[in-house]
Amino acid sequence: MAFRLGTVGVASAGLVAVAAALLTGSPRVAAAGTDVVWRGAPATEVTVVADIEDSDGLVYRYYPSYGYRFQPLLSFAKLNEAVAAHRAAVVHHLASTLVARGVRRGDALYWEYDFPYGGPVPWTSGFAQAVAAQALSRAGVLVADRSLVRVADAAFRALRRTLLMPLGGGTWIREYGFTHQAILNAQLQSLISLESYARIVKSAGARRVVADLEVAALRLLPRFDLGCWSRYELGGGSADLHYHTYHVELLRRLSSRHSEPIWRRTYLRWSRCLP
Repeated sequence: MAFRLGTVGVASAGLVAVAAALLTGSPRVAAAGTDVVWRGAPATEVTVVADIEDSDGLVYRYYPSYGYRFQPLLSFAKLNEAVAAHRAAVVHHLASTLVARGVRRGDALYWEYDFPYGGPVPWTSGFAQAVAAQALSRAGVLVADRSLVRVADAAFRALRRTLLMPLGGGTWIREYGFTHQAILNAQLQSLISLESYARIVKSAGARRVVADLEVAALRLLPRFDLGCWSRYELGGGSADLHYHTYHVELLRRLSSRHSEPIWRRTYLRWSRCLP
């Protein structure tokens, strides 16, 4: 997933110090609900930046009315990026920080979102849990720390326990744990992420979940097809350009790894309408 530093709004210059505190390692400011802002704009106002990191590397995203909030999915995506770059020291520190942020429920480990997003607070995401399982297992291999692979297993147990739903003769990821929306990007990216996790842990349970995700994605992909464009969610309208571009990239990756013709056929058709 790409990280953006796009502007999303403005706030009074008096709050600049809050952003400085967060950037120097005080994320509790954001968690308290203050609107955090960015430096560098004229004295009368400052431009808010969409995503920022704290001193440990955790990613925070700006949400109107709630300020900057810890973003588990983007933080685990950042861990995946560090693993791909073989930055062992960064991987070890960020993975340890993320583990400390996890919430234990029995033998499962969840990462919670602490702000309203159309449902109760806190809430969890199957998408975030899938990427967590992938990133932590890969991190464990890179830094030769089996404890991180065990934490990845706990993340996967959380996913299986509460964040999957039967659909299309298989299983679909619940991106938002308080809804049953079938969101395409969450399904496709989770399929890719959990294939990676399953290869590392060599678990029959992980392979079964991957197979069930693939069945549902293959059977329902035509229902997301609008000709040369895609839907964001099952039964919904057209995806915006950002998500359609993401769908095309996910299909490209899946078509390179899977032999079913629908992956490549849909990838080629959807990619033709990109600007």
